[in-house]
Amino acid sequence: MHDRQSVDGQAKVTIDSRQLKAYLEVTAPIGSGIPCSLEKAKQALAEKQVVFGLKEEKIKQAVSKNNWGKRILVAEGKQAKDGKDAQLIYRFKLPKERAGPKIDNQGNINYRDLGLVYNVKAGQILVEKIPPVEGVCGMDVRGQEIVPKKPRDLQLPKGRNTVIDEQGRYLYSSIDGHVSLIDNKVVVDEVFEVRGDVDFSTGDIDFVGSVNVQGNVTSGFKVKAAGDIEIRGYIEQAQVVAGGSIMVKGGITGVTKGTVKAGENIYARFVENSFLEAKNDIVVGEAIIQAHVRAGGSVRVNGKKAAIVGGVVQAGQEVESKVLGSPLATQTIVEVGVNPLYRQEYQKLSKERTEKKRLLDKINHDLKLFKKMNIPLENLTATKKEQLLRVLEDFQVLRKEMAEIEERLVFLENEFERAHSAKVKVLQTAYPGVRVSIGQAVYIVNDPIKYSAFVLDEGEVRLSPLR
Repeated sequence: MHDRQSVDGQAKVTIDSRQLKAYLEVTAPIGSGIPCSLEKAKQALAEKQVVFGLKEEKIKQAVSKNNWGKRILVAEGKQAKDGKDAQLIYRFKLPKERAGPKIDNQGNINYRDLGLVYNVKAGQILVEKIPPVEGVCGMDVRGQEIVPKKPRDLQLPKGRNTVIDEQGRYLYSSIDGHVSLIDNKVVVDEVFEVRGDVDFSTGDIDFVGSVNVQGNVTSGFKVKAAGDIEIRGYIEQAQVVAGGSIMVKGGITGVTKGTVKAGENIYARFVENSFLEAKNDIVVGEAIIQAHVRAGGSVRVNGKKAAIVGGVVQAGQEVESKVLGSPLATQTIVEVGVNPLYRQEYQKLSKERTEKKRLLDKINHDLKLFKKMNIPLENLTATKKEQLLRVLEDFQVLRKEMAEIEERLVFLENEFERAHSAKVKVLQTAYPGVRVSIGQAVYIVNDPIKYSAFVLDEGEVRLSPLR
């Protein structure tokens, strides 16, 4: 029997929130109380279900008189080790690392170093896959398994004219050709090379890969490529269309009846009396003279004599040139802030919406008339049933198409509002006769303006210092 003031030594077990560490604290007995024994300490651990990673020596230390009242780590779990995600290592320079001409510090364009075409050989490794590494399971102090995070696997980006080895480790080129990245797939296309001019000796060219023309594209001929087009000479009143970029080491002249159109960028030494369109940027070395040029991104003339004289230049983001217009007050129109391709698409979709709505209203009217007639379907002839089903199918298709058009029109309208960051940069002089539009706002140059940027401020076009 102990007196009322006596208390036996106690064993208190605490476990951290991650269940990876268990601590034991032994209290000293009071009065004639009995010290906590090793067996009692182990029993306390068992009651807390601490069964993994027990440290026998630490438990003994905890019950030792010298350590009463101390919190001692007596069990430690094993943390799970996460695996490693799979990796893709590209063994060729990606298009963004090599596309476009090299530009030096003075803004001069090196048209001899284009980097548009990247040739590979059949059997060449294009992409290597480092497989995922599985993680290692852990165990908490209560003996519960800790499952590691599952590593992410990746698929080799197999595109046209590529093959994967049996182990799924490497992506190879199956042909000699030009490698590119399209919709995140590695694609190899053969490059069609024209050793001279595109003329009567070659006829028009329509190719699934990239095209390299050693000479000129002469008047009246067409060059079309799904990839890039490189022309070492000139484009003379011809039509040139590329799904990728167009590089013209010479100039572009007289393309008023045809088009020079690129799904990415256009690079040329000069442009005169021509129509150009690029989804991204248009970069010209010397001058744009009396041309209609439009780019979804920027239009830059950045050579030593950089000038835009006459015509219409449209860009979604920015236009930059040393000179705009001429001392002769040549009418020169520059428009930024609205992607010209979006404006064209908006007009087309608006017209299409009107036509589809008319058809939809007609079908809807016919269906209402049929419903009023209250004719049971089983009483219809096979031909009439087929006609009715076709009408219903057309109705559903039209409704879906109308919804898609409406959604796209809303997107385009929102894009039209994003003109605030657009600008026109004049690195030297803008002459009278120049009209600058940013979004819906217009600025007409009446006196020469030097070293300025035209920006949109509170709904108006204002001048700002070059930055």
